[in-house]
Amino acid sequence: MSEATLASIWPVPLDDPYPALARLRDQSPVHWLPPLGAHLVVSHALAAAALHGPDWSSDPTLSPRLASQLPMLADQGLVTRSMLFSDPPAHTRLRRALSGWLTPRSVEGARHRIAVIAAAALAGHDACEPLDVMDDIAYPVPLAVMCELLDAPAELAIRLREETPRMTALLDPLADAESLQAGAEAALSLLIELVPLVAKRRDDPGPDLLSALAAGSCGEAVLEADEVVLMLQLLLVAGHETTANLIGNAVAALHSHPGAIRILRRNPDRLPAAVEELLRYDSPVQLASRVARRDAPLGETIIRRGEQVLVALGAANRDPAAFSDPDRLDLGRPAQPHLAFGHGAHFCAGAALARVEAQEILRRLLDLTPPIEERELSMKRGRSATLRRVELLQLQPSA
Repeated sequence: MSEATLASIWPVPLDDPYPALARLRDQSPVHWLPPLGAHLVVSHALAAAALHGPDWSSDPTLSPRLASQLPMLADQGLVTRSMLFSDPPAHTRLRRALSGWLTPRSVEGARHRIAVIAAAALAGHDACEPLDVMDDIAYPVPLAVMCELLDAPAELAIRLREETPRMTALLDPLADAESLQAGAEAALSLLIELVPLVAKRRDDPGPDLLSALAAGSCGEAVLEADEVVLMLQLLLVAGHETTANLIGNAVAALHSHPGAIRILRRNPDRLPAAVEELLRYDSPVQLASRVARRDAPLGETIIRRGEQVLVALGAANRDPAAFSDPDRLDLGRPAQPHLAFGHGAHFCAGAALARVEAQEILRRLLDLTPPIEERELSMKRGRSATLRRVELLQLQPSA
C-alpha cells in the first residue's frame, strides 16, 4: 500500500502516531472513518467504556463487514471459539481454563527461570558487535518461556517466528485482501500442525500447561479439542509477539531518554514501575476492536448495531484527561491504570507474564557494555495500525 493510499484510509502516521492522535482527540473523542466503515475512539474514558461495557462485543462476526473479510475462518466457526473473539459467558469459561497458570503469583514463582533464559540469550553477545534486540532477545525469550510453559517443541518456535507476522494481519484494519488471505492460511496451517500435539498430550499428559488444557485439569473448565487447539495457538502467538514489541518500544524509548536509563541502572528496584510507564508511553498494542451489539451511545455518538469501534489504546494512554503531562516519559509517575493490556473481561490473560519478562530482559540490557545510551540505535517499524511493531532494532557500539 502506497503512502498516499494509506493516508487516505488511516489518519494517523504509523511511525509516530501520537501527535495526530492528540489532534484528533482535541477535535472529538470519536471519529467516523468512512474508508474503513468504523469509528475510532481516542479518549481514555470512552476507550474504557467500549472495552468494558455490555453494549460492545469482541466477536467480529457480529459485523457483516468484518465477517465478509474472514470467510475462511468464520465459515468454520473458528473465530467465536477463540478466547480472543468470544464474549462472556463463553469467554469466561475459556479463560477459566487457564486458572492458576498465568496469575501474578504463579508467574512470580517462575521469575528465576525467566531470568535464566534472558541471561542465556545475551550470554554470547560480543561487546564489540551490534546487538539485534529483536532477533537476539525480544523475540527468543518470550518464545522460549511460552514453549517451556507449554512443553512445546523447539521447532514450533521457529515456525511461530516465521508465521506470526502474517497472522497479525487478521487484526489489522489496514490489511488488504491479499494479506488477510495469507494471514488466514497461516492461521489454519498452524492450527492443523497443532492438532497432533494436542492429541498426544491428551493421551499422555505431563505437568505442563498444554497437558492441563488438553486433559481438562485446569480449574473447573473442560475444553473441547478444537478449543484447546485454538487456545494453544493464541498463547503461542500472542504470548511472544506483544511482549517482543513491548521490549522493542521500551528500548527505543529508553535510548532517547538516557537519564532514565541511568536512574534504572542505579535503582533496579524501580523496574516494575518503569515497565508500567513504558507500557503507557508507547503501548505495544495500539488498537482493540469491538462491535456494537445494538444501537448504543458512545459519548455523543450513536454507534449502530453491527458497526465496528476501533479503540485507540495508545491514544487513551496519552489522554491528558487521564494522565498529567502524558507525552513525557516519567519513570517516577504515580501508579495509574493504563489500558495497554486492555480493560474488562478481555484484560490480557498474559499481562503478569509479559511484565516479568520485560522486567528481566530490561534488567540485563541495562548491564550491557558499552551501555545502551552510548550505543547508536537503528530501527525499522512494521506497517501495522494495530501493533506498535518493531521489525528491526540494533544497538551498535559507537565508532
